[in-house]
Amino acid sequence: MKGALQNHYSKQTDTPPITLDFGGTKVEVDSSFRDLPADRQNRIVDEIALRLKNGTLSGNANPATEQNPGLWQALKDNVFGDNDPNSQNFGEKVGSALNKAGEAMTFGLIGDEAGAAADAALGIGSYDNRLQHYRQQEHVLQRDNPKTALGAELGGAVLGAMAPGGAIGTLGRGAGLLPRLAASTATGAAMGGTYGFMEGEGGFDNRMSDAKTGAKVGAAVGFAAPVVGRGVQKLADGHAARQAITKAIKGAPSSEALRAEGRAAYDAIDRANVQIQPQAFDRTRQRILNMLRQNTGFDELPGPGSLTPNSARAMEIMRQAGDRMAKEPTAALPFKSLDQMRRQAGAAAGNFANKTDQKAGMEIISGLDDLVKNLAPGDVVSGDVQALKTLIPKARDVWSRMSKSQMIDDAIEAGQNNYLSGGASGIRNQFKRILSNKKLAAKFTEAEKAAMRKVVNGSMGSQIMNLLGGGLGQLGQIGAGFGLGGPAGAAAGAVTGSLARRGSEVIASRNAEIARAMVANGKLNRLPVASESSRRAIEALMRRGAAPAN
Repeated sequence: MKGALQNHYSKQTDTPPITLDFGGTKVEVDSSFRDLPADRQNRIVDEIALRLKNGTLSGNANPATEQNPGLWQALKDNVFGDNDPNSQNFGEKVGSALNKAGEAMTFGLIGDEAGAAADAALGIGSYDNRLQHYRQQEHVLQRDNPKTALGAELGGAVLGAMAPGGAIGTLGRGAGLLPRLAASTATGAAMGGTYGFMEGEGGFDNRMSDAKTGAKVGAAVGFAAPVVGRGVQKLADGHAARQAITKAIKGAPSSEALRAEGRAAYDAIDRANVQIQPQAFDRTRQRILNMLRQNTGFDELPGPGSLTPNSARAMEIMRQAGDRMAKEPTAALPFKSLDQMRRQAGAAAGNFANKTDQKAGMEIISGLDDLVKNLAPGDVVSGDVQALKTLIPKARDVWSRMSKSQMIDDAIEAGQNNYLSGGASGIRNQFKRILSNKKLAAKFTEAEKAAMRKVVNGSMGSQIMNLLGGGLGQLGQIGAGFGLGGPAGAAAGAVTGSLARRGSEVIASRNAEIARAMVANGKLNRLPVASESSRRAIEALMRRGAAPAN
């Protein structure tokens, strides 16, 4: 015989029974025990020793039954366990995994101690024996199925964090970094302290000591979790933005192509030949005037002395057109004239220095757009109203994208040609000028402005390149080179400075073209942000991980 059996087994005769000696306690087993494989013999010996220790052994062990269990016995063993402390069947594996998940989810409130207490209350062994059993089963699970054990613990931690009132729900949404730091520190301390107390050994004083240690570790990890989570969120947001930008700039047209497309769209509008009835136009003009009087500080006096000079001028042009049509019974207003009035109102809408004039201009534009949107066959003398309604939004969108794309083209050209400090510095200054001008910046979406700010600010790498490629940076490299290697070192410094300047210009031009392509395609209003679920889960798992670390 091998292993443990050699210490306990002694053969009496060639026939049954076989007597095993357990420290002076004799146990007889069936002679078929001799024919079992060595590992099976050792398992039976271990089980008999455990039963003797627990006081649950009654009658002789029967290895024949162990070797050839019936269907009911096999089903019972696999569902409820077979009391072998060194192996696990399916039922024990599931039970141990659920036990670890429960401990992770409740920080030790539900687990081996709770299970042992329940068994003792039901008369299934003593508390100490059942606690030893559950912890031995967890040890076997970790030894034989480490992936299952890890998955159960992580799964329980995530479920606990995501449950109502869990760390993800209470700390994940809405709050800024500082409130999350405070809340996460407190939560980590509570989690670590609870786990330390529940999983501690010995009496109350020992458990309280473990709880204090756990609370300290949990507080430290809880404080760090939001900082780590914020870094993860930034990386995820950056990745999402880069993907969106890559899609948004694909196949972007040039400014010239947009200009040609816009002209073609307005030519199609002219071919629609919509002529608006004087009465429909006059009703719209009067409705706009009443709205201006009621909702704004509109000054009807036109000219430089007016409080709202641009919007007053637009309304004066509309009044004059109405007066002319009133004198001619067959007169009508071409849509082209209406569109020119809208552009005149756009000068008022873009007057950021005069908020009243700006608001009045926006009201005028809104009123004129409502007229076109609600045109009925009875409101026109001639022309294709439906074609106009379809074409005008497209024409205005294309023309808006063209004007913004051309603005960026002009900024790139001016930056590359008109700055002694270099093209990169010139491009950055031109883009900064646009962003600093409220009227110009208002034409761009938030995503487009973010791309333009990247041209101005750049990344850490591009900032270093800008510094080295600037005038002072180049002089510094030449001076350093001369100090280290004389004339040859100075020449090398000049070369590195020139390369840095060229690299800076390439980066600035590339970022500027990305911004222009975004504008030209017009597909992105806001940069997307990644879901916060990853950040919340990482923070929760960090706080949870602090519990068993103490």
